[in-house]
Amino acid sequence: MRAAIVLAAAALAAGAFATSARADGDPASDYLLVQKVFLPFDAKLPAQQQAKFTALVAAANRSGFTIRVALISSSYDLGAITSLWQKPQTYARFLAEELSYLYRGRLLIVMPNGFGFDWLKHPSTAEYALLKTIPIAPGSAGLLTAAQTAVQRLATAAGVKIAAPARVSSPAQRNNHDRLVIILATLAALAAAVLLRFALRRRTGGTAPWRRR
Repeated sequence: MRAAIVLAAAALAAGAFATSARADGDPASDYLLVQKVFLPFDAKLPAQQQAKFTALVAAANRSGFTIRVALISSSYDLGAITSLWQKPQTYARFLAEELSYLYRGRLLIVMPNGFGFDWLKHPSTAEYALLKTIPIAPGSAGLLTAAQTAVQRLATAAGVKIAAPARVSSPAQRNNHDRLVIILATLAALAAAVLLRFALRRRTGGTAPWRRR
């Protein structure tokens, strides 16, 4: 009973954070500070499919192919930065700058109209040439499939072999203790990251990052 109460409180806190993130200038930049994948808020995808993609990205990072991925299915996923909707390349540069004080590796953006890619202080010509060959089917499922293909092909082009895990436990299949540990750890990391981000924004005067280049 005690674990259930704590879990419920953590879930409410997570919901509150998600609500505030939606109102933020760029929700994905909050999530990707501590996670490797940002999925659309209203994504109607099977938990198992989401878990497999998250596991694939984790496997890529463990193999030495550092990458974080944001799937943007609508302008709603951009928070207040709706001017960057359907501008995946511009948004990739913006988000890379937003994350740069904690993460400076590869960043992949998937929108319905195309891909964005950025890796600070690295050219992206070869990556964009590869990404242009990958189709994006309609809907959230199309975004996820395209993202999976993109991660695998980008890693292969970089000489890193990864494979989608054959069996992955979805969140519904984990026990309550595992869920509790994950939620509490994530909330603590998110809180610390958001505080750091706001402090740095105040220090820089809130200048739009993609305009500082």
